[in-house]
Amino acid sequence: FGSSCWPFGSFAATFFCHRFILVHPHSSSNMGKKPVAKTKAKAKAAPEPEEAAPTPEQLEAKRLWQQRREAAKWAQAQLEVVRGQLAAAQKKGQCDWLQVAHEFHEIRLIRLQKSLDAKEVEGASQALRDGLQAYLAQCASGPDVEQDKFEKHQGIWADYEASTAGYQRPAETEEAAAAIEKIKGLAIEKEADVTTLVDTMKAFEGSAGVQEACLIRIGGALAKLQKDGEEVPGFDVKGLLPPLAIGMRLHLQDAGVQKSGMAALRGLALAKGQLGFLRDGGGIEVAVESLHAQYKEKEVAEAANGAFSAMASNAGRNSPEVATMRTAGVVEVLLKVMDHHAWDQTLCGKVRVTLPFITED
Repeated sequence: FGSSCWPFGSFAATFFCHRFILVHPHSSSNMGKKPVAKTKAKAKAAPEPEEAAPTPEQLEAKRLWQQRREAAKWAQAQLEVVRGQLAAAQKKGQCDWLQVAHEFHEIRLIRLQKSLDAKEVEGASQALRDGLQAYLAQCASGPDVEQDKFEKHQGIWADYEASTAGYQRPAETEEAAAAIEKIKGLAIEKEADVTTLVDTMKAFEGSAGVQEACLIRIGGALAKLQKDGEEVPGFDVKGLLPPLAIGMRLHLQDAGVQKSGMAALRGLALAKGQLGFLRDGGGIEVAVESLHAQYKEKEVAEAANGAFSAMASNAGRNSPEVATMRTAGVVEVLLKVMDHHAWDQTLCGKVRVTLPFITED
């Protein structure tokens, strides 16, 4: 590019050549170099997935676990104190009566620990804790106590022992045995048959065998009548629930009575037009009370779940019956069943199917 070729003289030619060399992408100074790439914005890290909220059964299981663990720690601490006082009494001598008193509480604290480990009890009551504290306070300063003024506080264990004692159904009288055989052969076909059944339940309220036989008859007859599409006057909630509730509540420790009662309640829940009366009459509360007493018995738990499932599915969402089931504690007692029978996948699976019918709006 000679200066003579430029109309503006050599200065313009020189300026152009410098600009060409500096900025032209194909100039000799930029040859072999790639254009500078634009910086890309860094991708934002994907948000971590939120942890799922614990289910009601998980919360209840955690609560019971914590409650039992705390009670176990308390029992161990009290056991150490009792053994310390027992050792002090043995060292003192001449106080066998005091050693026996200490051993009484020592043995029961050991039993309580085993019951907590086996999930037979849910904890230690405040009455038990207060009573044992009062007992231990008597020898807090040593074994020098007067026997005639010493309080043994053995009654504080009554509720615990009653909750863990095995139940044995009493033998039936001859009259009760005869009534059982009569009920077994009773066909519910007319109102007089219903009267016979109800009168028998009232006459033998103290007999677990009679109550069980009558409840079995109610459950079986309800199923048959519903299948055949038939009705019998008086064979409904109004006529059956009062003696049914009395029988179940009088024999809460009898698994046979409670299982049969749950089946009868299920039949009443499924009977046409009877669910509302069952709710108004307190039938849901009877079932909850029964299951609280017998949740450890698998067959009772299965029958109860069947009754609650029938109530909830027959009632529908947002119904008064479902509302009562929530306030009466159905969900809580079913969660108790799942916690105790955690390894029984079949039973827990059935309960999981029932719960949404009660909990979801």
